[in-house]
Amino acid sequence: MNQKRNLKYFGLTLCSLFVLLLCSGIGQAMDLPKVIDKTNYAQYKDILVPPMYRAVERGDMIVTPGTINFKYKHQDSFLAASEKNAGKFDISPEGEVIEKSTGKIPYHNVYGMPFPQIDPKDPRVGNKIIANYKWSVYRFTGSRLRRPLLWIDKSGKERYIDGLFSCLYMTGRPPGQEITKNPDRVLSYELPRVLEPKSVKGTNQLMLVYMDPSKEDTSFAYVPAIRRIRQTGTASRSDPYMGSDSWTDMNYGFSGKISSMKWKLIGEKTILVSFTSPNMLPWEELPDGRLIAKYPFTDQCFKLNYEVPGFKGAAWAPAPGTITYSPRKVWVVEQMPKDPYYNWGLHVNYIDQETYTIWYKEVYEKSGDFRTWFTNFIHYSESKSGKNNVVDTDAQCFIDEKARHCTISSTANHSENFLYMPASQIDAGYFNINNFLLLSK
Repeated sequence: MNQKRNLKYFGLTLCSLFVLLLCSGIGQAMDLPKVIDKTNYAQYKDILVPPMYRAVERGDMIVTPGTINFKYKHQDSFLAASEKNAGKFDISPEGEVIEKSTGKIPYHNVYGMPFPQIDPKDPRVGNKIIANYKWSVYRFTGSRLRRPLLWIDKSGKERYIDGLFSCLYMTGRPPGQEITKNPDRVLSYELPRVLEPKSVKGTNQLMLVYMDPSKEDTSFAYVPAIRRIRQTGTASRSDPYMGSDSWTDMNYGFSGKISSMKWKLIGEKTILVSFTSPNMLPWEELPDGRLIAKYPFTDQCFKLNYEVPGFKGAAWAPAPGTITYSPRKVWVVEQMPKDPYYNWGLHVNYIDQETYTIWYKEVYEKSGDFRTWFTNFIHYSESKSGKNNVVDTDAQCFIDEKARHCTISSTANHSENFLYMPASQIDAGYFNINNFLLLSK
């Protein structure tokens, strides 16, 4: 089975080199057809990630390349802060970010990417790339988002749940937004709540990830049927969430602790990635700094194949023309769980070289068999002050290739949707056990 994942990550074929020469810049349209489907897919193998290539080959999906009309990048203040971090940090033997001057984990606030200059030859480069990704997420400070979850089988929508996902990051916060009181040295808090349907309402989780790699992360689950909270182990982050095709660690591509995995850079490529809108969509910023998060589609998700009468292909695939696929340069990074009780084996991540968005992920079983792949769908928004969403996701699609089944976690337009929530709007007190119990009843 190892042969299945010995993919040609290194180097470029003549075809992909030709495409690169025609590219006018990262994120701009290449000299590509309007449609990549069963009739021409073989010509574009180098710019499709392997699971997507196979999906197009089978006729499961159609890829529609196009031009994006914005510069997809981090805001200037974040990039400036990142440059100031150059040379300040390193990776510990356990795999966590440490300060070079002290050799210790920075328990204080660090804003900006810790490693603005990436050297592919660095033996710890995989950890540094994923650290840049994590700090690209932490800059949101906190968020509250309405997230429907759709189960999709071969014929279409199977069932759904709707919920509210809240999180708080204790580092990576912009100047003036620092939280100084953090006695337990928590890295992040997460609280996904299930609000409907009534049969599963109140099946909530509370998760704490700690900065200290020696401290086991904490996870609690409230089970309405027994009206009790139970504590679960760290490996439960790899358990199927509510019986779906995804699990907690897959949020944004990876939401666990860096040191819980072994990371290895195995190459770099230019691939087509998925934008839900070709245009920048302005976001409104409130006086307290919150961004009102809105998305290009009006319902639970963008249009999927099964919603098209007489559809062809996989029910879970985006309807043709719904998504704009644009070329981006990515790092290809392997991730291997350290915990023997973790449910999965090798993961392969495709991480944007400029924004550190995780666009795609391949997941293998412990046996080495390929099982699941993940696609991130994103649009780009800015506020007048320059705040943007970059790594925030419109939808995450998790396809189980063995079961021929899919779960889509999308972010629906809702009055409760906010990014960049200050501590005055969401703080550590919201994530304590007593409040968790009150929210669950």
